[in-house]
Amino acid sequence: MKKIQNIFVETVNKIENNNAPFKRYIFLFFAILVLRLALEFFSSNRLFTFFDVMHIGLWFVFIVTAFLLQLLLYSGEDTIKVAKLVITCFTIALTAPVIDLIVSGGHSAKMNYLSINSFKDVLWAYISIGGSSLTRGATIGIRIEIVLLVIACFNYVYTKQKSIVKGLVASFSIYTVVFLSGAIPFILGMIVKKFNLHYQANDQSTLLFLLTIDVLFLFLIVAKRSIGKILFILKQAPWASFLIALTFLIHGAKMALKDYPLNWTLDPTTLFWFPLLVALCLCFMLYIGLVNTKDLNTNYFENVFYIENTLLLLILLISALLSARTFFTTALLWGILFLLYEKPLRLIKIPVLKNLLIAMAFVAINLLGFSTFGAPMVGISKHILLLMLSGVFVSSIMIEKKDAKFVVKTLLTLCFLLSVFLFMYDVSGQLHFNYWLLITALPPLIFFWLKHQYKQLFILSFFPLSALVLLTNVN
Repeated sequence: MKKIQNIFVETVNKIENNNAPFKRYIFLFFAILVLRLALEFFSSNRLFTFFDVMHIGLWFVFIVTAFLLQLLLYSGEDTIKVAKLVITCFTIALTAPVIDLIVSGGHSAKMNYLSINSFKDVLWAYISIGGSSLTRGATIGIRIEIVLLVIACFNYVYTKQKSIVKGLVASFSIYTVVFLSGAIPFILGMIVKKFNLHYQANDQSTLLFLLTIDVLFLFLIVAKRSIGKILFILKQAPWASFLIALTFLIHGAKMALKDYPLNWTLDPTTLFWFPLLVALCLCFMLYIGLVNTKDLNTNYFENVFYIENTLLLLILLISALLSARTFFTTALLWGILFLLYEKPLRLIKIPVLKNLLIAMAFVAINLLGFSTFGAPMVGISKHILLLMLSGVFVSSIMIEKKDAKFVVKTLLTLCFLLSVFLFMYDVSGQLHFNYWLLITALPPLIFFWLKHQYKQLFILSFFPLSALVLLTNVN
């Protein structure tokens, strides 16, 4: 036993202190995951789809992050060291389908969630490590895998803390989480019953539930290691703009539900859209905050590239699993932000153009809410889009100026042009659209030629008045 323990300690030390870059361990995780999926599909004789791959993949992300969080909690070891150990030991997952193939003589063993219909079933499945059936749910291979992992976790915590009690508590906690992961359908069933919902065809509630938990666990892991950096990033984020953006998102959702009420319903799948949309917003705020730290010329972040790309990966993954429309409008928003903040263009440095892109970003946020809740992107009113674009454009320039006189001049100019426009429209409402556009553009054009300082007033006036022309001249 002493020799076995020495081998265990020596192996753990080698894994924890391996000098390979941590990004290699991320690739290692996905390499093991793909191999495990292939073995499981053969072991279960399963015809898989894309959503099966995503579903099982997210389940394993849940398991690995749950193990990592708990070992961090009970061992007190460094996050990177524990992460290296957990990911390396994920190779144990390859044993379960192989054992099932050997035990069954090549026949299929259906790895699946536990069959639980009552709290009595919960107790029996917990005590027996999976319930009565050895060929469905928790197969023999899975049970052996669980026992090995729980024993290894006990020994790891005992080695680090020199406490049998802490080792036992850690083992009990880890086994309980693993068990709950197998009882997810039962847990979801209680949630569905609580909210009086009904499952729909092509239900993806389990997948989105796993995604929600995975994002939460990943955030907790990063926070455990770098809470100071996260707070620093969040301080750089434009929170006032975020609140306005949230209003645009909600407005888009309300328009979709009003104009296309039959395209979206609250069901077990869409119930998880709400926490995932919150996570999506947080990822965008972290992304913008991180980009803004570049302007501070700080060396606070050594691996900004990897952090940015991790956030981008989460943004695209969350949006893709919500819906194709959500994915596209999210990508549209990211594309605008990339043009604004990232090299090689970095248009945030160019006056007026940056204000136009900021306005476009808010429009994209409105489209995100509109499309996510079942409406086709092109189904939104073009007049409303132009009004939003011009309103945010004007507002961003006025806020940026921080000059009371400039704001007053702009408002007076807009009021004057609006009065002229309304008067002329009242006299004759039959003029062609192009004529109206020319008439509303003439006064600011005159200002522009008379005095160069009115150049921005021309730009500020042209957009909202063009929107008014569109609103009052519908072909």
